[in-house]
Amino acid sequence: MNMISEILIYLLKMGAHQEPQKITTGQIAEAVGVSQQTASRKLIELEKEGQIVREKGRILVTQASLKQIRKIIVEINQLLKGSTLIFHGKVASGLGEGAYYVKQKGYFEQIKKKLCFEPYPGTLNITIEGEEIEKRLQLREREPIVIEGFKAGKKGEQRTFGKIDAYRCSISGLPGAIIFPERSLHGLRTLEIISPFNLRKKLGLADNAEVTVEVVDNTPC
Repeated sequence: MNMISEILIYLLKMGAHQEPQKITTGQIAEAVGVSQQTASRKLIELEKEGQIVREKGRILVTQASLKQIRKIIVEINQLLKGSTLIFHGKVASGLGEGAYYVKQKGYFEQIKKKLCFEPYPGTLNITIEGEEIEKRLQLREREPIVIEGFKAGKKGEQRTFGKIDAYRCSISGLPGAIIFPERSLHGLRTLEIISPFNLRKKLGLADNAEVTVEVVDNTPC
């Protein structure tokens, strides 16, 4: 591991990816085992590359740097564990709109063709916390199966439906896909899943039931 990587890892440990942290070059030098002058020089390099921002003695790791770090993490995980990524979360009530969208012919037919199953008209929403949110961001670095957007309705009254990024998954052995609609109202704390089954009924899931979702090979049919 090179010194730049060691410094970035130390900054992450100190929480500098969440908000600016007061961290001295002396602290960094001690943490990575170099002189204070060397640590200062490396910080200048990181700042010039846009990987950190320094202001009034505080350091913040930039979003551009975080994106690069997540990409590396995904690549390492894939090398060590294959394509497996596992989420742990709790079932939550949705907004009641999943069935409407899944039943749209433009989506339904593409899901059948690209994900190899006819989707149940509805979605299962799972709330995630903490490091599971980080996994969600890692997942989004992977190449999705794209369900293209389309227009539907009578001429002059057409409605536009946005694209959906999908990632194959398995829930208690049942097939499905984690989806990220372009115009989703859900935030980072929610995973939305489609499946050929009514997952709540099939698995006997109530709100707050704990579930495990395993991301699997994402090759289209």
